[in-house]
Amino acid sequence: MKLTKIQRAELKQKFGGHCAYCGELLGDKWHADHLIAVVRDIETGKPSKPENDVIENLVPACTACNHNKRSMSLEAWRDLLAHYRDVQVIRDCSQVRHLVRFGLVKFIQEPIVFYFEKMGIPQAILEAERHG
Repeated sequence: MKLTKIQRAELKQKFGGHCAYCGELLGDKWHADHLIAVVRDIETGKPSKPENDVIENLVPACTACNHNKRSMSLEAWRDLLAHYRDVQVIRDCSQVRHLVRFGLVKFIQEPIVFYFEKMGIPQAILEAERHG
């Protein structure tokens, strides 16, 4: 959906100008992300779930979070982030393994909580996302 400048400005302030996912303060380059994925057809660009292409389903996201989340559900993305933390980074990066051995990097084994969850997004949106 195409946002007007006013809608975009209002969306950016939905969480005080912060990314809904990581909490980073947003600059000029940020994305309006569908909390519950729209999933667009690669060739036509048309959404396969047009009912999700509404302003109430949009959150402000930094470019890095939006690109990493792609069209995943929140729970699938949460699992992927935990996989990065628990397996992939240490397995795939010898520099990180070395820093861990020296005690310079520590991974916190806590649940992944998105910024919007800390800020109290309406539970109805989360329930709709969980039940697709």
